[in-house]
Amino acid sequence: MVLGKGTEEAQELSLSEVLYETNATKLPYSRLRIKRGENILLEGENHPYFYIVVDGVATMSKNTCKENSILSFLGKGEGIGFLHIENEAVSPVTYTAISEITVHRFPRDYARRRFASHTSFSIFTQMNRIVLPILARESEAHLPSDQKVLAGLIHIGDQFGRLEEDGSCLIPYFFTQKILGSYLNLARAYVATNLRKLEDEGILTLSPKPWRINDFHKHKMNLEKLLND
Repeated sequence: MVLGKGTEEAQELSLSEVLYETNATKLPYSRLRIKRGENILLEGENHPYFYIVVDGVATMSKNTCKENSILSFLGKGEGIGFLHIENEAVSPVTYTAISEITVHRFPRDYARRRFASHTSFSIFTQMNRIVLPILARESEAHLPSDQKVLAGLIHIGDQFGRLEEDGSCLIPYFFTQKILGSYLNLARAYVATNLRKLEDEGILTLSPKPWRINDFHKHKMNLEKLLND
């Protein structure tokens, strides 16, 4: 499949609109419930399925010399399988549920045919959605460790958090110190130290769980300014 830049129309067509045929009598998918901590597919696997996340959160990770490094997170409505959509392709990454997660599993051949049949669907756009969060994380690698931890929490809050009336943002409970460390390439003990530092400064409230980013929009704007200076 040739990857080309999509049109404005292509960017507006959702994954669900492509895969769920409105005139189909029976769609070729299975509904699966995956437990927290279970792998959906493994790096290096020629996996014959494509998934849409119905609810819950999964990680996309890459094996390193020490352990898996989390590259990004996926949630409701996002696809798992673009990186191995061709028949002979193996997945370059592993996907793992970090909460209980429900997915719709489609045969990979069906998904590929549907993508190819819609000129108003852009694989290029989908690839950008995979790559851009990874590049954003890498752009923050130079930040002091406490700001790096805060930046990671802001990204998670933006994607999965719940904004409260007081302007704070609640981080889902299943984002742990271990997961945050794997995402930021920081040791768990170092994450814990910096979380406490941010709490002492009034930026975070850690107890009781879930973690809370206080004055969320202010800290998000400060991060954007810091990265653009």
